Amino acid sequence: MRSGTRLAAGCGLAVAMMVANGCVSLESYQRLENRNRRLAAEKKVTEQELYEERNFNQTLKDRADSRDGEWRTANELLASLRQERGLLDEYNQALKNDLERLASNQRLGDITLPNPRLPAELDSALERFAQAHPADVVYDSQSGIVRWKADLLFALGSDVVKESSKSALLAFCDVIKSPAASDFEAIIAGHTDNKPIKSAATRQKHPTNWHLSGHRAIAVAEVLLKNGYSPKRIGVLGYGEYRPVADNASASGSSKNRRVEVYLVPIGSIVASGGMTGIAGEAHAGG
Repeated sequence: MRSGTRLAAGCGLAVAMMVANGCVSLESYQRLENRNRRLAAEKKVTEQELYEERNFNQTLKDRADSRDGEWRTANELLASLRQERGLLDEYNQALKNDLERLASNQRLGDITLPNPRLPAELDSALERFAQAHPADVVYDSQSGIVRWKADLLFALGSDVVKESSKSALLAFCDVIKSPAASDFEAIIAGHTDNKPIKSAATRQKHPTNWHLSGHRAIAVAEVLLKNGYSPKRIGVLGYGEYRPVADNASASGSSKNRRVEVYLVPIGSIVASGGMTGIAGEAHAGG
């Protein structure tokens, strides 16, 4: 028998004996009995609430234990990711080192162009040229590349050199025709961004970005040729969108990728052999 029931029964028996002996009235007995019942009912409610509280506390404990497990798992995953990041950093550094080594031995198609600095006189002439035309070109004396901003050279989708850019091209032509550059010939490389050519009229002349980049390189070469540069000292390449120097996702990146680069290599370093392009001795890049 539950304790509440025993209590109620005991109290009821005691009260009944008191009534029988005339100690209390029947009305008092009934009040006591009703109170006893309320107390028994309240006790049951309290016991139920206590039971539910204990279950709730156990649920909270189970959740806390689960969170602790998830936290430990997250920490283990974080440690693993940090370890992988360290390995990736080492891999990226190794790639960077490889690229730096390759930078001193560039390849343009079948043309190998090591990158020592140009002779001091020619390097100084190109520096002065770039300083005189900062809006048109960038000259990197370390790699020896003169890079034209294609947005300034050409309208979008066009291979016609803008009149506003010809003065800079003519000044450059004067540099590479000078005695300081007499032992060098020019390789002109065109590049585009990755935006497809949409205009039907443009596609008729330039079916792909590859064509457009090659045609732009040829257009720059023609300006040099018309101004006295020897056709025996010039070559053209078109790389299309495949050698970006920036992310095409932004307008700024696309603009940087639309470019024309000019390299100078020693005369005679690029020769035809058995119908294929070969290398005679060591070449070095510039301008």
